[in-house]
Amino acid sequence: MNVQEQLGQLLAEQTTSWHSAIPFTREDAVVAVVRELDRRSGSQDASRPDIVAGLHMPTLGGNRALQRCLESTSSDNVSDKSLESWATSLLDSCEQRMSAEIVLSHCETGFMHLAEDRDGTFDAWIATKQLPASWRERDDIDWWATWLARRFSAASAGSFHAMADISLQMMAYQLPYPQNARIGGLPIRIWLDILGLLIARALEAHDCGEAAPWASQAELTNDIAHALDMDASAIGGAIAAFTMNRENAAWHGATPGSAAAPLIGIGGDRLVLSHHGLTTEPLFFLLRELRRRDPEDYHNAAQFREAAFRQDLYACFADKRFVTSENRLRLRRDAGNLRTDIDAAIFDRKTGTLGIFELKSQDPVARSAAALERQRENLLYANRQVGGILDWVKRNGANEIVKRIDPRLTKTFRAHKIYPFVLGRYLVPAGNGAQPDPRAAWGTWPGLLRLLDERPIGTRDTNPIASLHARLANAPGPVHPQAPGREVHTGEIRIRVHPSWASLQVKSE
Repeated sequence: MNVQEQLGQLLAEQTTSWHSAIPFTREDAVVAVVRELDRRSGSQDASRPDIVAGLHMPTLGGNRALQRCLESTSSDNVSDKSLESWATSLLDSCEQRMSAEIVLSHCETGFMHLAEDRDGTFDAWIATKQLPASWRERDDIDWWATWLARRFSAASAGSFHAMADISLQMMAYQLPYPQNARIGGLPIRIWLDILGLLIARALEAHDCGEAAPWASQAELTNDIAHALDMDASAIGGAIAAFTMNRENAAWHGATPGSAAAPLIGIGGDRLVLSHHGLTTEPLFFLLRELRRRDPEDYHNAAQFREAAFRQDLYACFADKRFVTSENRLRLRRDAGNLRTDIDAAIFDRKTGTLGIFELKSQDPVARSAAALERQRENLLYANRQVGGILDWVKRNGANEIVKRIDPRLTKTFRAHKIYPFVLGRYLVPAGNGAQPDPRAAWGTWPGLLRLLDERPIGTRDTNPIASLHARLANAPGPVHPQAPGREVHTGEIRIRVHPSWASLQVKSE
């Protein structure tokens, strides 16, 4: 057994002893944890660099702490701590545990190396300059959320419902589906309407100083059903999809970085509304829960993500000089069988430049090292698609693609140059092994938005598609956070995390 496997075994053994009784009722424990999460979410300490998670995440242990409360029984032993200090201690210990799991994941991907010291502690150190995919993704998502907040923060809020509507607009990055697409049995617009009403209720309670308010599920269901003029049974199922309870606690508490629970079921008919969970990433939570409930339906609905992604992309090329394909374009071999397809195509009539795009819509956040590797392989499949498209163009000419976009174009315009792009909704390939095809410009959708935020596409630009291709291909990657070393303690396990091998050697002297 190597040292990495040894650490994994120790963490697994620690998990088996997790379900000890808690010294308070489940209801009181959940409410105390939700209150502490709300307090931590407003901390100004969230932006400092962290050597384990990339950026400090003050609520990293939130779902794991709620899992602990929901899965445990109450003890007859009364804690010598107050309920508030007990919740603080629980969240601190869960944060340490999640940090240890992140370190182990970094070791599995090769970002960190691990050694055991003589006294039974572990030393981990960063072994490569390449940032983990999870860090890059988190950086992109945080920028995207901030960018949307900046666009809508100046809006006049007014009522709590109006404030909730603004919050939903700020959360647009979390739900990559068209409004009329159906997932989990309901159209996306209904999911958003239900969430808007939940947010409004939480905002009103928060404004009144009511921390971690609870509600009757039946009452909440009937109120929302009445507001939306819908059947209460459909609304009840939707509310349950926003809820963390004893049944799904292990699923949502398992992976570091999972979206915070918007609602928490505390037994019987009662739900606790989490201001933090409802106003941060509730739609990420929803997608993760829908995937748990019905993986096949979730997988089948993935087709709608591409359509939404394509429309988001085309919105950046709204000028009349650009002509876009309505749907994906299928390219066939001479024998008639499918060679490959193009997810999106944009033709610039002014320059004769053609942009072709492969769009990859992945599940956001909350992945194991193995899941990240599978997604990397899926992203790099675009190498074959780019190669297939360029080979097809070489034999048939770029004008044939323009003809597929709109047959009338070829009577007046010709394609002179083709530029391939590969865009991941949240993620780009990172790590060792096969690398992205350099003929394409690779990036994330938030990364592209950053470039366009700095310099939007203008009607007078000489060659916007060529310029964007060069800018995306040459865009600097995220800067490695200059974070100091730190120690992670979880139970009897102690891990010293160092910025480099050299820093470990200095500490050892």
